[in-house]
Amino acid sequence: MQSLLAAIVVVPLLGAVAALLPAPPGLKGKSPDQAVLRHGVTVSGVILALSIALAAGFDHDHPARMQATTDVGWIPALGIRLHLGVDGVSLPLLVLTALLTFLCALYSYAHMPAGPSPKAFVALLLVLESGTLATFAVLDLVLFFLAFEMVLIPMYFLIARWGGGQKERAAWKFILYTLLGSVVMLLGLLLIGVKGGTFDMVALATDNGSKLSHTTQLLAVLAIGVGLAVKAPMWPLHSWLPDAHTAAPTAGSVLLAGVLLKMGTYGFVRIVLPVAPDGARAFAPYLAAFAVVGIVYGSLACLALARTGAGGDLKRLIAYSSVGHMGFVLLGIATLTPTGVNGALFANIAHGLITGLLFFLVGAVKDRYGTSDLDQLAGQGGAALYGRAPRLGGLLAFGAVASLGLPGLAGFWGEMLALFGAFRPADGLSRPAFLTFMAIAAVGTLLTAAYMLVVVRRVCMG
Repeated sequence: MQSLLAAIVVVPLLGAVAALLPAPPGLKGKSPDQAVLRHGVTVSGVILALSIALAAGFDHDHPARMQATTDVGWIPALGIRLHLGVDGVSLPLLVLTALLTFLCALYSYAHMPAGPSPKAFVALLLVLESGTLATFAVLDLVLFFLAFEMVLIPMYFLIARWGGGQKERAAWKFILYTLLGSVVMLLGLLLIGVKGGTFDMVALATDNGSKLSHTTQLLAVLAIGVGLAVKAPMWPLHSWLPDAHTAAPTAGSVLLAGVLLKMGTYGFVRIVLPVAPDGARAFAPYLAAFAVVGIVYGSLACLALARTGAGGDLKRLIAYSSVGHMGFVLLGIATLTPTGVNGALFANIAHGLITGLLFFLVGAVKDRYGTSDLDQLAGQGGAALYGRAPRLGGLLAFGAVASLGLPGLAGFWGEMLALFGAFRPADGLSRPAFLTFMAIAAVGTLLTAAYMLVVVRRVCMG
């Protein structure tokens, strides 16, 4: 198990280096470009197989215990260790990352986006996978920060080199927002490490903030929370997201929505709640308030994009829908209850699967029709997918109703548990305030249903 987890983190990096080397004579296939794309599918497929093996060997009777742990010294003078491990919080995210990266590599093999050499594309995709997997596997604050930052550069180049539209502007906006947030987050992580006497996340969680004063916890949660909120993305720090999604290639959009957004909410659950509980409790009402504003704001933005004559882009609409859906995740975390946090973790996985499906489908529609503009798709002679591509239309409708939270599909359960958590928040939090947040979020579910049904009606029926 230890070797499996270490291999899951390291093998994508080795695969990225190998992608830049010349292909062996017997493996070139029809062309070197095809060989390197096949290499990306193979390496990501191996990682998916290893992650499934890790999940199969996981002791599901003790999900709260760290398993497959590796703990060796790295920089003894600073107390920084190479500490890896998974539990019931991080394991589903590891498998989700491996699955979506494999599907992106497979999609790119069939539909390579226009741009520079496929070698660089595959190498960046694998570096991105390694950084994301490391973020969910490391148990040291400094390593967490390094892994958190490792994903920014490959995603920047994927948007700037293989994107469309205003790709360079979108890439710069993405990197500036996330880097500025990360600088603030680093200060908070260092404050916890210095005051707590260790950077080990397990030891800090076990102490449960006993070595950190109330003021230290407030400052740390504020600093770390800002960095995580940018990545989450929490309103009003979300404005980089729609541009990045609209400009990114299909594989970039899938990984950005399906995996990278989860790094922010994972940080709240893994670091903020257990390490600084007093600070988390103090800021929980504000986090919940921003979350419900994001839910309503994202839904209203989607309704505006979906209306006839607005010139809305389908990729941009799904990007704004992510702001609303991640608002439910943040609301669940803000309740500080087992019900709410479990709902947030479930909604994380559900959002990654559903939004990944939707971005793949939008990419397929754009490949066939040359546009993702809603007015062009729904206009005279537009897509009308039920008549022209019924299987594609059926899948799009299925993804849409899953996204709007139809009971029985994945999108429903996490949002419902988040609302249950807000109905009865943790002791010390204002129940009237959280009941208000719950009511506003419930209105957001109705708005979500409205814009998703408008999209299905226009794109699938014409």
